[in-house]
Amino acid sequence: MKSKLKSLVIFIVVLIIFAGTIMAADSLANSPTLTKIAADFGYLGVLIIGLVTGLNTLLPLPAATFTPIFLAAGLSIPIVVIFLAVGTLMADTLGFVFGHYSREVIRRKHPQIFSYFYHLQQKHNKLMLPLVASYAAFIPFPNEAILIPLGLSGMKFKYLILPLVIGNIIHHSLLIYGATNIIRLF
Repeated sequence: MKSKLKSLVIFIVVLIIFAGTIMAADSLANSPTLTKIAADFGYLGVLIIGLVTGLNTLLPLPAATFTPIFLAAGLSIPIVVIFLAVGTLMADTLGFVFGHYSREVIRRKHPQIFSYFYHLQQKHNKLMLPLVASYAAFIPFPNEAILIPLGLSGMKFKYLILPLVIGNIIHHSLLIYGATNIIRLF
């Protein structure tokens, strides 16, 4: 019972924080300076936002919170979704590469951890691609949490690109179109 209550409280707090950041971004969208910066940088700025927020271990802020600024700058939301997905894919690539190049260190210093990830990936290889796409699309936790272990396991990144692109497009679409609809309520 305590764990269910704790989970509910955490969910409500995260929801309040997310709604608060969306409202804060909406008020920032009324700033002529920020709107001009967003318009000047255009989709390159969106790509950079996707990269930075994709590394959400550094900045745990969803890219959707910038939607009002993108709208105020006159950017097309479907194109924004694509650029955010590409920026997030760039961040995901960095996480995977970190896992890949940490492989030998982990194999030497923590062979049981390496063995676990390696055997998990080998045993459930066919499940990895749908798992990665679903994780990227629906889990509000850094993609690096799954990509670093996959890099450690020796999985080839080329197999992960399409599931990550699909998952990131779904993720950003859900957040952005949800965010724009929430903003319209107020």
